[in-house]
Amino acid sequence: MTVVAGTFGSTSFVQSDVQSEKAQPITSWASEVTPTAKELLIQSIAINSTAFEGKEEGRFTFIGSKTETALLELAKEHLGLLSLSQTRDEEQVAHMFPFDSSKKCMGAVIKLKSGGYRLVVKGASEIVLGFTSAFAQFNTLETETMSDTYRQSLNDTITEYANRSLRTIGLVYHDFPEWPPANAEYTEGGSVEFSSLLHDLTFLGIVGIQDPVRPGVPEAVRKAQSAGVTVRMVTGDNITTARAIATECLIYTEGGVVMEGPEFRKLSDDEMNKVLPKLQVLARSSPEDKRILVTRLKAMGEIVAVTGDGTNDAPALKASNIGFSMGISGTEVAKEASSIILMDDNFASIITALKWGRAVNDAVQKFLQVRLNLPTNPLP
Repeated sequence: MTVVAGTFGSTSFVQSDVQSEKAQPITSWASEVTPTAKELLIQSIAINSTAFEGKEEGRFTFIGSKTETALLELAKEHLGLLSLSQTRDEEQVAHMFPFDSSKKCMGAVIKLKSGGYRLVVKGASEIVLGFTSAFAQFNTLETETMSDTYRQSLNDTITEYANRSLRTIGLVYHDFPEWPPANAEYTEGGSVEFSSLLHDLTFLGIVGIQDPVRPGVPEAVRKAQSAGVTVRMVTGDNITTARAIATECLIYTEGGVVMEGPEFRKLSDDEMNKVLPKLQVLARSSPEDKRILVTRLKAMGEIVAVTGDGTNDAPALKASNIGFSMGISGTEVAKEASSIILMDDNFASIITALKWGRAVNDAVQKFLQVRLNLPTNPLP
């Protein structure tokens, strides 16, 4: 994954090899970012993250969620991030909010050197945009009230990125004079309730992350379909991005159904039974949506295989007839929940497994047929 586009205030960028009338090349954009804006960006990307530095195939790289590592690469290549560990050591983190699959975002609270505290949040762009009531002029960080016109402009940008098959991530923040803030709500365990802070935030920007389809995936999907396998995409991406990627992969076809998780989980069993034969893409899905989909298909008599690499995929992997986890990018939880680990993280390997599985099955059938048809005194 690579960050290839972004919009921050009145500025925007694209990858350097793309010509655009509206946006600067990313290198030109980065050269104009002020220290104040750069500090906030680094906090949003490097502090509000679970990725870390490590060694992979003999070279130092970022390890973790591919979305987070793409953002960290942006910070390293264009925003002057030298050392992730050193940057984190220099900041005083007051609280971390892990990714919330229902809110599609995560957050961190940083004690500012100038006094006060800053909450930085990143997540699904159109969802975190809904938490905002103001936006920041990027280089000065002066805030203005979020007008309906500007909100619509941001939504149009999100749609534009999504139509280009880009995963869109929104960055928002809010400064507090004290922590915990006076209006915070608390969980039963005494921690600050993340959802109680997700209002009246300030919008910082949107990035578009390219997750290119691997060579051979469309052909592998076509082969699976020819073999009688229905391939469905279940993703946390927004519905426009999901549809665009599914079209590239030959998963989404004319007449197919594309649905969002919140809508899907409200369906009755009878309604699900009617929609499932045509369901090709389930977007903005939660771990529970994936599990419900698997169990409903099994109840309809289907043999269900699930692929996944994250902790959130574990319930669906466990519930399926056969689960495929990723050997390279997969979490240990996903690997434990799966039946087979793909050592090359390649969807096409599933088709190879299917081919050999059917070959073995056919060979056993033929062997039994031959044995059962042999005379009482078989030939030596």
